[in-house]
Amino acid sequence: MTPARLLTALAGVPGLHPRADQRVPAVITWDDGPCGRTATAALTAAGFEVSEPFWAGGLVDTRDPEPCVFQRVLRPETAALLYLHGAEPDTPDGDRALAQRIFATDLPGEGYLPGDPSEQVAVHLLVGEAGDADYGGDALFTRMGEAVRATFGGRAGLVEIARRAAI
Repeated sequence: MTPARLLTALAGVPGLHPRADQRVPAVITWDDGPCGRTATAALTAAGFEVSEPFWAGGLVDTRDPEPCVFQRVLRPETAALLYLHGAEPDTPDGDRALAQRIFATDLPGEGYLPGDPSEQVAVHLLVGEAGDADYGGDALFTRMGEAVRATFGGRAGLVEIARRAAI
């Protein structure tokens, strides 16, 4: 069972809208919004002991036998737009650098949505190629990069195909 005080502490962070499931161990997730480091700071300030932090969240010790997992999960559209507009090189190392930057960055709670038609097409294609990716996992952008390079020859190829399709 997830303690209400834990949910309250996380909900007190602007843009963080936690939801809990009743698995064992308990898992609390939120879409987009603050990063795992910001959530960790809020939980620590509320008196919780956070152990094993990772990019998107961590484990928080509760009085239950099992710790509670908490993590941010990116919406597919947000992740795709962050990948498409990433300044990092279109390489495996660039994908890892992008992941490190994104998972350490607070995002708007409402995330991002594609704007113009070509962005909508690019996001649709990228989310489709990413398949059943783990949108809270640190390999997300590596998987996106591999899929884009294999299918479109790289980020620029995907953007060009989307631009032409949207005309």
